[in-house]
Amino acid sequence: MSTNATLAGGPSAAPPAPPGNRPSMDRMVAWLHEPARRLHGMMREIPGFAPLRHVSLSVYDPQHDMLWAFPCNCDGTGMPAVTEVEMANAPSLALLADGHEPRIVADLAAFGEEGRCHTDGARNSGSRSCMTAPINVDGHFLGFVIFGAAIPNFFTPPINEVLLTFTEAFGILIERARNLSD
Repeated sequence: MSTNATLAGGPSAAPPAPPGNRPSMDRMVAWLHEPARRLHGMMREIPGFAPLRHVSLSVYDPQHDMLWAFPCNCDGTGMPAVTEVEMANAPSLALLADGHEPRIVADLAAFGEEGRCHTDGARNSGSRSCMTAPINVDGHFLGFVIFGAAIPNFFTPPINEVLLTFTEAFGILIERARNLSD
């Protein structure tokens, strides 16, 4: 996994993406981040959803088998930091991408092995529970939405149903962003 400090070409540990691909993904993220932040704000306004503190979007690049992940929290400002995740380095996400059901972690305090990057990141995010939902549109995997809540056991079946509807909205945004960048 590598991290870009900003979309404007900050430092990166990974080799740069081929010239034809990276600008397209940068434009997609630049276009996506504002409507995604507004969706997070809308979710937080739903009665009972105030504990939903974190939302991040991961857009899948099938050409390079990579995810471009960035936070889309309603209280953030400016362009988001983007994390590049190679699917080969995240086998649990690759399995999740092949399915259609979200993965729910009821309490991050008891989640995963110590020292794993994703586990440590989840624990340090301020979230106590999370739901990772794959985004599929017309049978095509587009990425993930990761929802984080400040309390354990937040993701009950009624809340999950509402969030899956928002997951579909994120899918529509990704499709639109891909069409704009073509």
